[in-house]
Amino acid sequence: MPPVPDAPKPAGFMADMTPAFFRKLFSALGIGLIGGAIAHSIDMPLAWMMGPMLATFIASLLRVKMGIPMRVRSVILGVIGIFLGASFTPETLDQASRWPLSMIAVLIYVPVITLIVTWFYTKIAKLDPATALFSATPGGLTPMVVLGAAAGGNEQEIALTQGLRVLLLVMSAPLIALLVTGVVATGHGDDAALSMDLTGGAITVALALVTVWLFRRIGVPAAEMTGAMMASMVLHVSGLVEGNLPGWLLAGSLWILGSAIGSRFAGIKLAFLIRLGGYAVLATAVVLAFTGLVSWGVSQALDLDFIAVLLAFAPGGVAEMSLIALALNVEPSFVAFHHIIRIFEIVLLAPIMAKWMQKRQMRNGA
Repeated sequence: MPPVPDAPKPAGFMADMTPAFFRKLFSALGIGLIGGAIAHSIDMPLAWMMGPMLATFIASLLRVKMGIPMRVRSVILGVIGIFLGASFTPETLDQASRWPLSMIAVLIYVPVITLIVTWFYTKIAKLDPATALFSATPGGLTPMVVLGAAAGGNEQEIALTQGLRVLLLVMSAPLIALLVTGVVATGHGDDAALSMDLTGGAITVALALVTVWLFRRIGVPAAEMTGAMMASMVLHVSGLVEGNLPGWLLAGSLWILGSAIGSRFAGIKLAFLIRLGGYAVLATAVVLAFTGLVSWGVSQALDLDFIAVLLAFAPGGVAEMSLIALALNVEPSFVAFHHIIRIFEIVLLAPIMAKWMQKRQMRNGA
């Protein structure tokens, strides 16, 4: 029996590197590369993430066997973290005086949107309570599936609804920004700043590796990205390092990340997708409508940029929403920090919800 992915076995990584592993990996990256090239040629917003994501999603529905392991995605998240950390400047600290109030708004927003979408999945989609709750909670796919299954939920349904939420929100956000502002998310942030020298790059990578290791040890969520971002942020705010990694490295990271998102649907049955996918689309529309309303109110009350607040509140994934902000040059540091606050809250609340659902299920079964 093959080892469980990501199990703490000494030879686990090497044992996973079979011909089948490489076929799935290269299939995902190859299809993603084609999608990215096509998207780039037609000037699609955030082409090197959107193109691979759509191409691998379509290939997944056609039952192509492919996949990008979490270990590869973790490295990419570290690279993205360095990019995001470089968006912090000494001026960012001055602007951050308005952030605490918007962060409090995020902490209130998360349970409210979770309750709204849980009601939708329970009453409209007719999912069982545990499946509905963990499908609605705007957290990471893997922890929601694991905790939801422990609470008696349906793993496949939770994985599908969570995966579609990220896919649809990542697709929608650049288009909404285009409609509202007329700006196409095709950039990589401030191109003039992409000039980190070799010494600065080596210092940043070294500190990022140490910080990621430390964050893993103390259980910080999304340690690869948050650790690398924190290291890069400290170096840039202090002025020890200037500039950022080269633009081609971000484009490559977008390609791999987009391919990984679409590949999550590999092997899914079309009938299953159609049955539950429609409800997931409607639920995402509810999330977008509510998020848009809340974001407009927060931006007006605190005199913040509406698109930045929208990306900060839209639960489409820390890396994905922050990258869209980076491409639009709308305070990626603001967006990233608010998503980290959201993830922290969910990490704290999700186990409590799982235990509550388990006790509820035991009482009902008694």
